Amino acid sequence: MNWINYILAFLISLPILATLILGAFLARNGKYAMGKPTIQPMFFYTGKFLLFFVWALFATITLFPELRNQVPFLIQDQIPEVQKLLAAVLLIPANLILVPAYLSMGIITHIGLPTGKHELRTSGIYRISRNPMYASFIFLNTATFLYLPSILLLVVMIYGMIVHHFIILGEEKYLKAEFGDEFEKYKSKVSRYF
Repeated sequence: MNWINYILAFLISLPILATLILGAFLARNGKYAMGKPTIQPMFFYTGKFLLFFVWALFATITLFPELRNQVPFLIQDQIPEVQKLLAAVLLIPANLILVPAYLSMGIITHIGLPTGKHELRTSGIYRISRNPMYASFIFLNTATFLYLPSILLLVVMIYGMIVHHFIILGEEKYLKAEFGDEFEKYKSKVSRYF
């Protein structure tokens, strides 16, 4: 394994570890991370699970490159080092967006709509993007495709991004109903993704 693979393994592992740590933190504090889906549950959960699976596959293959040929429908036999390096570069903003988003949301983070008392987050990374977690997925997916250019994985990632866009639309309806003018003012100042 060369140095770029080590960097890739580290950078793709950070969002996965951050997700697992946040889940453990919520459980430790007696919080249930699962909220109410904003769209049809089958699409909601498959969109979330499939993206997480693709990123876990990326992490696994950085550690065990011999498994790369097991990925179906690859369009490149070999990945040039510059392509791997570009994937690593894209993982940097992914982490710089996702990890602070988790920290900003903290104990009120849910997969889906919250089920109890909550507040509208507008500080920290949420001053730059209304959906920083989902914005980071753009970088994560692009890096994944550069490292594992598979037509099948591309279709899965596009599906996941479309699902997440509809999840966002459902969340925005909820936030409008819940916070009214406060959310509308925030929405007028901060873009949905970037």
